[in-house]
Amino acid sequence: MPRMAHPQTLQPSKPGSTRTAAAEMPTKFPTGGRYLSYMAFGATAFFYLIVALQVLRMVLALAAGPEAWDRVLVSFQHPLYLGFHAITLAVLLWAGWRFLIKLSAKAQPKKIGPLRPPPVQAIPPLMGVLWLGASALVIIVLWGVFP
Repeated sequence: MPRMAHPQTLQPSKPGSTRTAAAEMPTKFPTGGRYLSYMAFGATAFFYLIVALQVLRMVLALAAGPEAWDRVLVSFQHPLYLGFHAITLAVLLWAGWRFLIKLSAKAQPKKIGPLRPPPVQAIPPLMGVLWLGASALVIIVLWGVFP
């Protein structure tokens, strides 16, 4: 059974000619339905923020000289950093899978010029193969196979 929301929620700024229904919280909020998945996807922004701050720290260390750069590299070998980066990798893979593979099938246009897109069921595997290929290319480049 839905519970009542705050009385001022969804109240118009000025009275209108149409009555407004009383605001109610959805029955499955916050852990049922898709809410938990939406909140988890939104929470991935925390990891992006921390990684962005780490990149900024690395850029500042590069500007400060070789000693500062070496200190940053040594600090990244701490087990807490390694654990955080492992969790961040898992979060990034989950968010990428959810966004690129699941959403891309739903966001396809009906027509692309004179062409029709592939069937909706074929898009997630195609996107998965493209994603794995792009990831493999990045890993190969970072590994140093290509100069």
